[in-house]
Amino acid sequence: MLGNTINTNAAWLASQATSVGAEVTRITTIGDNLPDISGAVRESLRRGPRFLILTGGIGPTFDDMTLRGVARAFGSRVKVDSDAVDLIRVHYARRFGGKPLELTKPRLKMATIPVGSVPIHNPVGTAPAVLLIRKGIQIFCLPGVPSEAQAIFQESILPKIHASAGGRVYLEVWLRIGGITESSLAPIIDRVMKHSPGVYIKSHPRGIRKGYAKIELHFSKFVPNRAAGLRTLRRAVSEMKEELRIRQVAVSVRTKPLG
Repeated sequence: MLGNTINTNAAWLASQATSVGAEVTRITTIGDNLPDISGAVRESLRRGPRFLILTGGIGPTFDDMTLRGVARAFGSRVKVDSDAVDLIRVHYARRFGGKPLELTKPRLKMATIPVGSVPIHNPVGTAPAVLLIRKGIQIFCLPGVPSEAQAIFQESILPKIHASAGGRVYLEVWLRIGGITESSLAPIIDRVMKHSPGVYIKSHPRGIRKGYAKIELHFSKFVPNRAAGLRTLRRAVSEMKEELRIRQVAVSVRTKPLG
């Protein structure tokens, strides 16, 4: 919240979820504040997502209060969980060559989770992740350390999201263009999207060259069937290229061709 840390977790998690057919609807950043955490959780759940993923704030220090905030959102409390304690013991035993380590109050704090939740194995770090299910919504709380969040997500969460997507596929392609202003490009985008149901085209200005914006066009579509989706997306890309060719706009493909 101070601008000292870039939220790389949000970008990585969103890209991973999208890659298996899920649609990320909102990303929210919250400070270390119990009312804000609990309020944000309640607000998110009112929108009825299938999954809610929180990162950060589940460690041993005073400002790690995510789990208390989640419990408060449901009018519940937290308690030391024996399974979470076991996970922490195993981690310390592995880390320190089997040497027993005292479970101090800060260490036990990492095993103190909302009543009704279950701990999830952390293959990289100490604090277990946590899963809580309410009204069919799966709420995951992950450590903020990127390597830990990523390892837990790939091991325990991504397969669930993939299964929930029901085989839906996300397709995308990028075009780099130059020699046209974004205001001149806007009606072309509108026209191509009208001819291409379900295809979303977003323009991203990337600076100025010789008086014209350098622009990247992002074409994307969620589809239940890859083959049919590829045909629709290819038609949209082809129509855009033809429109730009007529206007003598330079075009290059940033990513590998679809399919």
